[in-house]
Amino acid sequence: MNQCAADFINRVLGQVKYKKAHRIIQKELQSHIEELTELHISDDGMSEDEAVKKAVLKMGDPIAIGKQLHNTHKPKTEWSIVILLGAIVLFGLYIMFEYSQIATHPFYFKRQILFVAAGTILAVILYFVDFIRFEKYSLHVYYLVCLLLLAILVFGPDTYGRAAIVLGGFSVTPSFVAIPVLLISYSGLIRRWCDGTPGNLFKLVVNSLLPLIIISMEPSLIFACILGAGFAVMVTYGIFSKSFKGNRKKTLFILYGGLISFIIITLLYTFTYEPYRFERLTIFISPWKYAQSWGFTNVMLRKIQSSSQFIGMSKDMMGSNTKGLALPCADTNFVFTFVVGQFGWLFGAALLGLLGLIIVRLFMASNKVRNEYGKLLGVGICCVFSIQVLIHIISNLNLFPLTGISLPFISYGGQNCLLNMALIGMLLGIYRRKDISLKQEEKALHSLN
Repeated sequence: MNQCAADFINRVLGQVKYKKAHRIIQKELQSHIEELTELHISDDGMSEDEAVKKAVLKMGDPIAIGKQLHNTHKPKTEWSIVILLGAIVLFGLYIMFEYSQIATHPFYFKRQILFVAAGTILAVILYFVDFIRFEKYSLHVYYLVCLLLLAILVFGPDTYGRAAIVLGGFSVTPSFVAIPVLLISYSGLIRRWCDGTPGNLFKLVVNSLLPLIIISMEPSLIFACILGAGFAVMVTYGIFSKSFKGNRKKTLFILYGGLISFIIITLLYTFTYEPYRFERLTIFISPWKYAQSWGFTNVMLRKIQSSSQFIGMSKDMMGSNTKGLALPCADTNFVFTFVVGQFGWLFGAALLGLLGLIIVRLFMASNKVRNEYGKLLGVGICCVFSIQVLIHIISNLNLFPLTGISLPFISYGGQNCLLNMALIGMLLGIYRRKDISLKQEEKALHSLN
């Protein structure tokens, strides 16, 4: 490169603080200078040195250009998501404080503060991780996670009838740890195999079933379904991407036809060999028949919600013979009903509004990411988060069988808080680099070498 052009480019790059954008910017500037140089040589008959100097002069002030490019390429934070997340977390802490007062167990609130603090630290760490760099290791990481899940299932300790990872005095459900890593690695599998060929589509589907089957055997059927739904949406997005060369309608028909068939077969198997799940469905349909036994919770949900006020506490919130709450698991599985019953429908609507807004902002942020791998991962994160919210709300409203899904950032619990903080941190990290495409970087590096 001519020294005059090199000096100009270096002065521009000196203003751009984000080093990862330097290769792309250098390639763009070099290309512009070369075009102008060739134009001056052919049209004006200048020597190469004169043409380069003239081209550099036409480019303008390198300091001003550098500052402009810095503003364009600098990492960006999606502050609306951060603000909404902060509001939801504070809402959740207030709910846990009130619950602790009613349940006379102050440790609920204190522990939740620790969970939120740990989750915030985790989210900040993941915010600075460049997940796009992991794409080339996707297949290896995916199989490794599946093997670890299987090993924990077969050889790991059993805690309350579930496979668990035991760390000191704490036990962690393996699927909570695995879900973020599986989303990261499955995005790479979609990029590798979602090209329209039947063989690669078959690989994609079969590989998606591996962790879902293992997670359902923990047993954690509902999280297997949530992750499976996330995979399905990610694959659907991959089918509509520019890199897909097959028949989209036919592929979607085969994909969702197979998915529906698999769900039906799974439900038939589950209801046959795990009859308690069929009993749950029966209780959901006719809770009043089992009001004194397994249908008690469903009945209490309906009673509390039907007697809830616009503002204020429901008359059915407290037990008739005890000083405690009438509703079991009011801090976890049924925290939305606790909010409505304790504070009124206005508070419930405000909570739904906050959750709805952050879900919309998450999807909008994901859609702005230029890198296809990052966009796929973002879509998967959005789906896993939003499906948790949806299932919790509709099961609390008796529109879906009870599942045991907590409400992100509102329900009590460390696993739930850490998982969803990790997901939000990952998405914010992806958005932070939304204007940097790995393909652009690779092209720039190749041309500069």
